[in-house]
Amino acid sequence: MKDSAMTTVMKFLVAGMVALVLILAAFGVGVSVGVGQGRGLTAAAAPVEQAALAEPDAAAEMGPTPAEMVAQVTRAATATPAAPKSTTTPGATPSRTPFPTPTRQDKSTLPDEAPIDTELLNEAWKLLKEQYYGNLPEGEDVTYAAIRGILSALGDKHTAFLDPEQAESSNMQMEGEFEGIGAGVESAPGGGVLIRHLYDGQPAQKAGIEVGDVVMKVDGRDITMMDLNEAVSLIRGKRGTDVTLTIKRGDQKPFDITVTRARIEIPIVTAETLADGKIEYIALSEFSNFSTERIQQALESAAKKKPQGIILDLRDNPGGLLDAAVRIGSMFVPDGNVVIERFSDGRQEDYRRQGRYLLNDIPLVVLVNGGSASASEIVAGAIQDAGTGVLMGTTTYGKGSVQLPNSMSNGSQLRITIARWYTPKDRGIDGVGLSPDIEVPDATAEQAQADEDPQLDRAIEYLLTGK
Repeated sequence: MKDSAMTTVMKFLVAGMVALVLILAAFGVGVSVGVGQGRGLTAAAAPVEQAALAEPDAAAEMGPTPAEMVAQVTRAATATPAAPKSTTTPGATPSRTPFPTPTRQDKSTLPDEAPIDTELLNEAWKLLKEQYYGNLPEGEDVTYAAIRGILSALGDKHTAFLDPEQAESSNMQMEGEFEGIGAGVESAPGGGVLIRHLYDGQPAQKAGIEVGDVVMKVDGRDITMMDLNEAVSLIRGKRGTDVTLTIKRGDQKPFDITVTRARIEIPIVTAETLADGKIEYIALSEFSNFSTERIQQALESAAKKKPQGIILDLRDNPGGLLDAAVRIGSMFVPDGNVVIERFSDGRQEDYRRQGRYLLNDIPLVVLVNGGSASASEIVAGAIQDAGTGVLMGTTTYGKGSVQLPNSMSNGSQLRITIARWYTPKDRGIDGVGLSPDIEVPDATAEQAQADEDPQLDRAIEYLLTGK
């Protein structure tokens, strides 16, 4: 019993120390802050203002201590929020190691308020004020860093905290409209933000940004050590405002590109006829509030033409709403489950297909890649298990958990992992992804610039020839 108590104390001490490290990160000592929201995030919504930094000689006028501010947030966080719909959100960086099943814990024995050693925290704050060479964070930035520090101690990159502006932009994303530069992005392997997709005719493309570019700085601020949420929030902004991005392109010396932000409406569904009318192509960019209705219309229209095959393009689709994934998956799966959910207490929920089966046994190819995550993987996995389509492309992201977004008292949002999901044949994909039935490498930078798409070409060939 004594060992158990000591273990608990040590866990919270570790969480406290991580919180302090992340407080340091908030003012630029090179430590990544927070938990990334998602691969394939669209850099195109409301801005997050940079933190106002206090000069060292003004540190004494910073108001409440971190301990007092953490206590205030703890009280707000323990209030019971309205339960919104569950969503799936991909993480910031890919991992190919499956997450272990968490040890079940009797959470009823935990206190309602976080057992933070306020004396130790205030002692550390005082030392920072007296000794730290640079600027210290102010106001809510200290609280946010402390919350993210506790979340970091969980070891789950998908349980994440969004400040009010980040939460607002996330909510806007579910409505399909944004203000920003018009690019799909992900975390770059060596730090920074990788441009993965450009929306036609939008500011980023017009300014000369290219797929494969890595954003290293935003308005002169280094983002290579930031979490994806924080970095993207700096790129986003109100329409009509300018943002200067420092770009690394291949072996070239980094250079600046200034982009004027605009209001952007992302085409949730793109549909067209290919191969002289023999193939119907449907691309889905995200699983938002309007996705189900729009893809149903596109699929019904495609099926009426009785094509030789249909291509469903889920490449670089970062996911979205769980219920949208179930409804859309049901259009391509004639019977059984679309997805299985398991909770830490052992409960299981089977999501049976619903509505009409719209594919009508037309041959189907589903295009996927490393940017296909979460809800995209639910649909692709259900199709693969049902045998109604062939997965083609590269291994998917591997995000097999479900988050519940909780609205906080100040407009911020706490996304908490509540379950793991599995394909209808009980395959876990978290950290490993879905392997395509037919492997086709992603387009090279040269092919992308030449507007070539080898994966799409291979899908057309397969549907026309059967091999």
